Amino acid sequence: MRPSEAFAVLGIEPRFEIAARELRAAWMRRAAAAHPDAAGAVDESARVNDAMRILADPIQRAQALLELRGGRVAGTRALPQAFLLEMMELRERADAAAGDSAAIAALRAEAADRREGEIARIAEAFASMKDGAIDAAAIEDSILVIRAFDRMVEQLAREESGARGDAP
Repeated sequence: MRPSEAFAVLGIEPRFEIAARELRAAWMRRAAAAHPDAAGAVDESARVNDAMRILADPIQRAQALLELRGGRVAGTRALPQAFLLEMMELRERADAAAGDSAAIAALRAEAADRREGEIARIAEAFASMKDGAIDAAAIEDSILVIRAFDRMVEQLAREESGARGDAP
């Protein structure tokens, strides 16, 4: 299924801001109708679950909206130069924190906060569109930044686990 189809599959108006309660209610309605035990089909049930997975993730939801509006899907752009410098500085701080689980946890929290800030930027970009025009480049940049923070948080979690002596 194309990500942009997820809105139609769940019967939700295409928009970035979707309350978790609304998303779950739409999924439950469609899942009940598509369930094989309710005269549905396995393929349709899988489509409904895929749509839920896509729309529950803000990054995939943003990509679906970009696709619907004719924008490029993130991945065709490079990370912004200023962000690359910031990530290098964060990586240096992470290297310096090696073995210090409290410092690593603080860096993970900082990265998680920054991730949330980028999601807020995406929401603002979609909310402020005029005449259907969006700043696709800004949204794509935010998606790339979020992915970089996600990778960093994963690395820091592994390093924090190693600092505590947890088994991998």
